[in-house]
Amino acid sequence: MAEISYDMLKEEAIRFLDAQSYLVLATSSSNRVTARTISCVNKGLTIYFQTDRNFLKSKQIEQNPNVALCAANVQIEGIAKTRNHPFDALNAELLELFKKKHALAFNTYAHLKNQIVIEVEPKFITFWKYIDNKPLRDYLYVEKTKAQREYYDISD
Repeated sequence: MAEISYDMLKEEAIRFLDAQSYLVLATSSSNRVTARTISCVNKGLTIYFQTDRNFLKSKQIEQNPNVALCAANVQIEGIAKTRNHPFDALNAELLELFKKKHALAFNTYAHLKNQIVIEVEPKFITFWKYIDNKPLRDYLYVEKTKAQREYYDISD
């Protein structure tokens, strides 16, 4: 594995998240793993979505905050936490992001009393790529501020 620029890969991850409206979220608890598509926004690497506090994903996050998200060729592992109702003062800046990116969902659900915002802090991000027709994975270790590249050996 070779060291690569953390800052460059982090910026690539942020650009990727900025371009996403939806991610697949996987949660687990009590030996049950589930996945579903969520409408999301981000500030830098931090990912946010709103949901009902009584939904399975919310209950699973309460029991096990370790989550995974993915889209296209990017996989994200992180820690989720609840940030109260969307209209809580803590979420004021996020409200504007949600309104802009997901107006219909925001207008339909945000005012409901059981809605909460979930924040996901990524810990590890993997990109599957091809450079010069060679498959590789770039790894972003967020807490360690480290990035590495590993080529995938396709020779027999």
